[in-house]
Amino acid sequence: METRQKESGVFTTSGAHPTTHNAPRRNLAHSKVGPPLLADPEDPMRVNRSHLEKMEIGKSSASCKVSLVTRLHRTAALQEFWCASFEEAQVYENLAAHSNVLNFKEQLTRVDYIAGDGSATHTKVDAHVLLRNGDELLVSVKYDEKARRPSYLAEVADIAAQCSPEIADSFAVMSRYHFHPAWRECARKIHLVRRGWDPEADSAVLDVVRELPESFTFGELVRAAGLENRGWRAAIRLIGDGDIHKHPLDLFENDLICRRAA
Repeated sequence: METRQKESGVFTTSGAHPTTHNAPRRNLAHSKVGPPLLADPEDPMRVNRSHLEKMEIGKSSASCKVSLVTRLHRTAALQEFWCASFEEAQVYENLAAHSNVLNFKEQLTRVDYIAGDGSATHTKVDAHVLLRNGDELLVSVKYDEKARRPSYLAEVADIAAQCSPEIADSFAVMSRYHFHPAWRECARKIHLVRRGWDPEADSAVLDVVRELPESFTFGELVRAAGLENRGWRAAIRLIGDGDIHKHPLDLFENDLICRRAA
C-alpha cells in the first residue's frame, strides 16, 4: 500500500511515466487536442458529440460499451466520449476531474513504432490528454492486471521511446485502480455537478470565497453562500476547476479544509 502523500497526485503508479525524446513545450494553439469548446449560454445542455463514430471503435459496434458525457470545466460545453469498456469510462472520468487536465480526446492519436520482432506496426492510443501547462500525455487504458504487468509496461516504454516529441511528452498506462478510492469518489461528484449549469451560483460562491479567510471549511463556504444545494454543487465545481484548493484525497464533507487558489 502506497502512502497517502504519494497517492495525492492524479493517480498512483509503480514507476515514472516513459517520456518521449526531449519533447519541446507546445503552444496550445498547435495542440492536436486543443482546449474544450465553451458552452453556449443560450443552450448549455447541448452535447458536443465525439469525433468518433460508434463503428470506428474496435472491430464492431458492440465493442462500444459506454458513452460518457461530461464537462471538463464549469464553463465548457458538455462533451461526449465513446468508451470501448467500462474501464475506459472510469479512467476518463477520473482524468476529467483533475484541475490540471484541460481537455482530452479518445482514440485520436496513432503512434507508429518498430515491434520487438523488427516489424513495423502502430497503436491507436486510448486517450490523448492536454494539460494546462501545455504538456501532452498519451494514456493506454488496460484492466488492472495488465496495466501493472512488467512485460506490458516495458512494451509501452519502448513505444514511448520511439514516439515523436511532436506527438506527446509522455506515455502512461492506467486502469481505474491507479486512482485512489477517495479520488474516485470525489471525481464522481465533480462529474455529476458539472453536468449541471448554474453560472450565477458559481459566481456567487466565488465572490464569497474572496471574503473568507485564506483557509476555511467546505461547510462554512456553503453556509456563507446561502444557496443551500446550489451552493454545495457550485463549491464542488470550483474545487474541480482549481479555483478552490483541497487535499486531493479529502472527501466533500462539511469539515473539509479548503483554501483560496492563488
